[in-house]
Amino acid sequence: MEERLAPLERQSLGCMLLKKKKLNALGFDTQKFIRFFFASNASVTIIVLVLIMLMLLREGAGFLKTYKYELETYRHAGLEFCDIVDRPLAQHQQLTSRLRRALGASLDTISQHARNRRDAYLNMKRQIEEESSLQREALSVALEQTPSAGDKIIEPLRTQLAIAGVKSAMSLTVRSFFSLDEADKIRAELSQLSPETKDIPAFLKQLNDHFSTSDKAAKKSFATLVKATEIFEEAPETLQEILIEIKEHVLQTKTAANEFNTLKSGRLKLLEAAENTQNPVEKADLLKEAAATQAMPVDFHQRIKLVTSRADELAEKVHQYITAIQKAAANLPTRGSPAHAIALLDEVHHELPLHVQEMQTAADEIKTWSPDKPVSFLTVIGAFFFGSNWITNSSWQDSFGFVPLLTGSLIISLIAIVIATPISLMAAIYSNQFASEREKELIKPVIEFIQAIPSIVLGFIGISVLGDLIKDVSEVTWLQWIPGFPIQERLNMFNAGCLLALMAIPTMFSLSEDALNNVPEAYVDASDALGATKLQTVFRVIVPSAFSGMAAAVLLGIGRVIGETMVVLLVAGNRIAIPDFSSGAGVVFQPAHTLTGIIAQELGEVSRGSTHWQALFMVGIVLFCISLIINWCARTFVRRFEQFKA
Repeated sequence: MEERLAPLERQSLGCMLLKKKKLNALGFDTQKFIRFFFASNASVTIIVLVLIMLMLLREGAGFLKTYKYELETYRHAGLEFCDIVDRPLAQHQQLTSRLRRALGASLDTISQHARNRRDAYLNMKRQIEEESSLQREALSVALEQTPSAGDKIIEPLRTQLAIAGVKSAMSLTVRSFFSLDEADKIRAELSQLSPETKDIPAFLKQLNDHFSTSDKAAKKSFATLVKATEIFEEAPETLQEILIEIKEHVLQTKTAANEFNTLKSGRLKLLEAAENTQNPVEKADLLKEAAATQAMPVDFHQRIKLVTSRADELAEKVHQYITAIQKAAANLPTRGSPAHAIALLDEVHHELPLHVQEMQTAADEIKTWSPDKPVSFLTVIGAFFFGSNWITNSSWQDSFGFVPLLTGSLIISLIAIVIATPISLMAAIYSNQFASEREKELIKPVIEFIQAIPSIVLGFIGISVLGDLIKDVSEVTWLQWIPGFPIQERLNMFNAGCLLALMAIPTMFSLSEDALNNVPEAYVDASDALGATKLQTVFRVIVPSAFSGMAAAVLLGIGRVIGETMVVLLVAGNRIAIPDFSSGAGVVFQPAHTLTGIIAQELGEVSRGSTHWQALFMVGIVLFCISLIINWCARTFVRRFEQFKA
C-alpha cells in the first residue's frame, strides 16, 4: 500500500510546492517578474515589427505623389508624344538585325570559303608581327632617326628581324584549306615582313581579289535580299530625323521643368528655415538666398505647340516608313537560302504585319494625343504594379515597372521549391523512420551544415562551378531535345533556383523531421496492432498526421527563398526584363532580376529622398507584404487541416 501511495505523495508534494505562498524577494513578486520579463520580450518583437513597417511606409509613402509629378511632366513636356512612335519603331532594329543575319548566312554560301582563306592569312600575318614585335620596333626606331642611324646599326637590326621572321614563319600552323604549295608561299611571304615594305604581299592581294569577286557574285545571286535589306535599313531615316528634332525640344522643356521644381523645393526649405530661426541676421541671409532661387515656371502650353504642330508631318513620315518596309518585305525571298537564313526570314515575315499594325496605330494616336489629359493616381499605381520596364538614370524618362522584378522572383522561387521540396521531405522521412542510428548521425549534420555556408560563398560556387557545368551539359548533343538547350547565358534563373533550393533544404528538412517526431506514439502502436507494415504505417499514418507541419515547413522554405538576396544578385543574370515565355519550359534558363536583388544593387547608389529611392522602398513594402501573406497562408492552412483532422 505504501509503495502504491508513494507516487501520489510525490505528486501532492509537487502541487504543494507550486501552490506554496509566493516567494518575495526584495519586496516584489518573483513569478510576476518572470512573467513580465517574457511578456516584454514578446512585446519588443511586436514593436520592432511595427517600427519596420512604419519605416518602410515613411520612406515609400511619397513615391506615388513624386512619380505622379514625373508622369505629368513626361506628358506635358511631350515625351509621351515621342514615345508613341519611338516605342514601336524600336522593333525595327530587331527586324533589321534578323535581316542582316539572314543576308550574311546567305552570302556565306558563296563567299565564306574565300573570306576564311583571307582572314586566316591576316591572322597568321598578325601572329608573325606580334612574335617579332621587339625586332620590328627596334628597326622602325632606327629608320625614323634623324639624322639616319647608318647601315652599321640598321643592317644588324634587319638581320635580327629576318631571323625572327623566318623562325616564326616555320612554326606557323597553316589551316587545312591551303594547299602545301600555298602554305610554302605564305611562309615565304610572311618571313619577309618588314616595316620598310609598304606593299601588300602578293598572295594576300590575290586572296583579297578572290574574296571581292566571290562577294560580288554572292550579292548578285541574292540581289533581292540585298536590296530588301538596304530598303529596310534606310526606311526610318527621315522619320528618325523628325523625331530627333522633336526630342531635343521636349528634353529642353523637361530639363527646364525639373530645374524649376528643384529651385522651388529649395526655396521653400529656405523660407521654412528663415521662419523658424530667431537670429535676424541669419533670417535675412536665408530670405536673400531664397529670393535668389526665384525662377519662372515653364509654360508647357506654349512649348508643346511646336510638338503638336508637327503631328501631321510625323504621321505622314510614319506612313512612308510603312510603305517602304512593306515594299522591302515583298522582295524578301522564302527559298534558296540556308535553313538558318530561312528561319530568320520567316520570323521577319511573321512579325512584320504586327509591326505595321503598331506603327499604324501610333500614327493615329499622335493625331489625337493631348498633353492636357490628367494623370490620375490609378494611372500611377498601374504604372508601378503593372509596368513592364524598370529603367533608372535615363536621360529620357525613368520607369519603375514592378512586373519584371516580381516575375523573376516568382520563377526563381518556383524552381527552388520544386527542387527542394521532394529532396527535403524524402530525406526527413527516411532519416526519421528508416535510417539507422549511424545513418542519422551522418545525414542530419551534413544537411544542417549546409545552412552554415554563407550565401556569398554559394554565389561564388554558382558563378565559377554550377554556371559553367550547366552550360557545358546543355551543349551535349543528345540533350538538345530539352527546351532551352543549349543555353546562352550561364548566369540564369535555373542556376539561382538550384542554389536557393540548396539553402532551403536544411530549413525544410529540420522542420519536417520535427513534425514527424511530434506524431503521437499511440498512432504507430495502433497501426502495428492492426497488422500494418512499416511502409503502410509511415505513409498512411505518420506522414498524414504530420502533413500540417510538413506543409508549414514548405511554406517557410518559400519565405526563405523569396527573401534571399546575395545568391540571386550574383547568379541570376540581373537582366531587368519580363522573361520570354514563348520558349516554354526553356524560360528557366534565361537571366532575370528579383525584388531583393534590385534593392541590394541600387539602394546604395541613389540619392536619399529621390523618386528612385522611394521606388526601392515601395518594392521593400511589397516584399514585406508578400512575406506576411505567405505566413498568413501557412497559419490558415495549418488551422484548416487541423480542423479537418479533428
